[in-house]
Amino acid sequence: MSNGQNTALKSLPQQAEQKQAKLLTDVESINRELRDFAYIVSHDLKAPLRGIKSLVEWISADYADKLDENGKEQMKMLTKCVERMHNLIEGVLQYSRVTRDEGQRASVNINELVTQVIDSIAPPENVSIRIANELPTIPFEPARITQVFQNLMGNAVKYIDKPEGQVTIGCVEEDGCWKFSICDNGPGIDEKHFERIFQMFQTLRARDEMESTGVGLTIVRKIVEMHGGKIWVESKLGEGSTFYFTIPTQKEEPKDEKTETNTTC
Repeated sequence: MSNGQNTALKSLPQQAEQKQAKLLTDVESINRELRDFAYIVSHDLKAPLRGIKSLVEWISADYADKLDENGKEQMKMLTKCVERMHNLIEGVLQYSRVTRDEGQRASVNINELVTQVIDSIAPPENVSIRIANELPTIPFEPARITQVFQNLMGNAVKYIDKPEGQVTIGCVEEDGCWKFSICDNGPGIDEKHFERIFQMFQTLRARDEMESTGVGLTIVRKIVEMHGGKIWVESKLGEGSTFYFTIPTQKEEPKDEKTETNTTC
């Protein structure tokens, strides 16, 4: 083999490293632009919405004696549309923050967290929430794991259609993962919608019937998958639903610093 060939072969690893470094730089640049785009668009859209809301409130107050019942109802609908648009914008921002904001991990006692989430949800008297078994303490960003349980438990309570609603939280250790479950006796979900419900802005009921941004489950899936887990639903129409998600177990206590794990389950 000639000297020229040897030189060319030796330069291949260096070229590969340079290409990889450039790709990583390009990806980071694209991600940064997308984050900036989400923030700028959301910020610019909020300003006119605030103007519309203020104008509607002004008209409703100053012309209250001139508007008939139909006019007043139209004003209420307009206000509701503005609020819905605002909530959708907030949903986009929340989703963009999932990958942008890196919180510090800490030991999170899930028993205590679930109790706090129950208090924040404030379920109606006809809905009971119980913890089926002792829940683990896991290393996680407290804000993110709170988002996961708030969305899943909040949805379970919101959509229950039975006179006596029941939501059950459980967890088992399985195949190197914590497998959490949130089970309810609500209306259930048709199997054909199992994947759709995790997509951005997708709702199974018209927003006029049940107000929802359709972002919550998308955020939950993003958080779970970022931490090496997965999420899915099992359900039967009329009988209720059970949402499962997994998080890799880590026996050692986390330090007060950002940590990464390549474990998946």
